[in-house]
Amino acid sequence: MDLAPRHRLPFQLPGPWPMCALGMLRDGAPWLHSGDTGEGLLALPGPSLTTTWDGQAWVTCMDGDRLPQAPWQSLEGTLKTHPYPWVGAASFELACDEAGLPRKLLNPGHLGQHWTSVREALQVQNGKAELWSWGADPPDPVAWKARLTPVCALDHASVVLTPVWGESEHRKALERIQERILAGGFYVANLCMPFEGCLTGDPVSFALSAFRRARPPFGALLDLGGPRLLSLSMERLLARRGDRLCSQPIKGSAPLTGEPERDRAAAETLAADPKERAEHTMILDLVRNDLGRVAQAGSVQVIRSMTVEPYPTVQHLVSTVEATARPGLGLAELLRAMLPGGSVTGAPKHAVCGHLAEAEAGPRGFYCGAIGWISPGGDLDLALPIRTAQIQGERITYWTGGGITRRSDPAREWAELHLKTRAITG
Repeated sequence: MDLAPRHRLPFQLPGPWPMCALGMLRDGAPWLHSGDTGEGLLALPGPSLTTTWDGQAWVTCMDGDRLPQAPWQSLEGTLKTHPYPWVGAASFELACDEAGLPRKLLNPGHLGQHWTSVREALQVQNGKAELWSWGADPPDPVAWKARLTPVCALDHASVVLTPVWGESEHRKALERIQERILAGGFYVANLCMPFEGCLTGDPVSFALSAFRRARPPFGALLDLGGPRLLSLSMERLLARRGDRLCSQPIKGSAPLTGEPERDRAAAETLAADPKERAEHTMILDLVRNDLGRVAQAGSVQVIRSMTVEPYPTVQHLVSTVEATARPGLGLAELLRAMLPGGSVTGAPKHAVCGHLAEAEAGPRGFYCGAIGWISPGGDLDLALPIRTAQIQGERITYWTGGGITRRSDPAREWAELHLKTRAITG
């Protein structure tokens, strides 16, 4: 996690990680978590930037003071005047508006983005901890020890999810997409559906259990000033290091059972499946085109194409696309080009988003938006918040979705939606 802190100090954790952070997490400390590397960044929250829909326009505020620019421009300008990393998330609907794409109607109060500045953080990787700070003074180990508690066990927490649509409703929505595809309206559309449920027990303990089970490469637990966002994402939407840009779209899914022979056969079938390969190819071309809008001519390259990657409950086809940024490329222009991610819209974006705005059950919110960190120098690492839940009190909303092509089988797509809930339900 390349955030270039000004100060780094070795730190002895007072208890097992991450249980010793329960108190800070319950108090709202933002946490970026990677189960594949054992890496975690637990931050002390600072001033926040938020954007909210007021019924007519997006209103962006920095600690209560209204900013005059558009949302992405406000975020870019704030990074220049507050030289610290920012951790947070942006919604699908905000991304659509910034990119000039159709989206669902929103009620006033809909949160479009929430970013928190970070002056100090605890970084844990492979069992070793460091204190990081970006201010003039180094972090205080005594103060950090007082914030952490040697908790050894999690509280009980569980959730039961129910789809807001039945299988017949999903089939009708899928078949309407296939009709549009056959009529030449678009090539592939990512149809998504929310599951609703009641969370019993402590949401932070629930999040830690979910991280342990799902081991997400791009996990996060964020307090958005009321609702909590729990992301178990495995998809990198966009990374930037200097002039290097990278995106790793996912399209194509198969179950992972834990039985080696069965899983190997499923992986081979997934890699050879004409429907999955066609769907992935269309999204890969879309991502290449999006990067091409902000990259130096001829620099967009597919580094790795359609590799089967296993996760605890599912296998996916994953590609890696890299490019060299145009000189002077700013944050706002980059985000407008790449968000919303092609793998969660479809192609072409404008036609698909117009259809989904009518077809889906409601606004996606932070699901399929962006989540991660941005540094003052412009480097960033943003995941696509798939496998992501929004928690408000005891209520939890968890979306799943899948790409629909003319070859899609309704029963198989319905089963895939439920397969993807296993990341959070176990």
